[in-house]
Amino acid sequence: MSYEYLIAGLPFLKAGDKAPMTMEALDELLAEQLSDNDKEQLRLMKHRASYGICPFLQKWQAFNRDLNNVLTAEICRKHGLDPKKNILGEMPDDIAPEIKAISQITDLYERERQIDVVRFAWLEDNTAMLNFRLENVLAYYLEMQMLCRWDVLTRETGEKVFKDIVADFKKGIRID
Repeated sequence: MSYEYLIAGLPFLKAGDKAPMTMEALDELLAEQLSDNDKEQLRLMKHRASYGICPFLQKWQAFNRDLNNVLTAEICRKHGLDPKKNILGEMPDDIAPEIKAISQITDLYERERQIDVVRFAWLEDNTAMLNFRLENVLAYYLEMQMLCRWDVLTRETGEKVFKDIVADFKKGIRID
């Protein structure tokens, strides 16, 4: 199914910008506009259950896995750990230099922001030649999720969450 009017009417999204609407508002809009079959694809995507069904989402999942593997491997090497014990599946052969560079960023907040910039670019690159299809809608949804996440995430809240995780982790370790 084609979604010319829906996609043309959506606000432009750019990595790092504020989300132009809430996820609830986007969900309501899509519930009105998508076909029943495409609503099901969106529902499955939200629950990470459709990656085996939709080729676009299979590629998205593979991209994220590879991105996380590269970042994990680089961080393991930096700390003298064996990357093979910490990655899922195989390492991709074609590692973009900007992804390797992201692993060198010491500021966790900035590193996360740069990871999302790479994800945004992938979504744009992989839907640019598609004309108003479900894949464009799914990519838009994924981009909105990232923007909404950043709207509530601040450096201070991130540091607090990180410190809480470390404190909980230390509570669980006994040294006898």
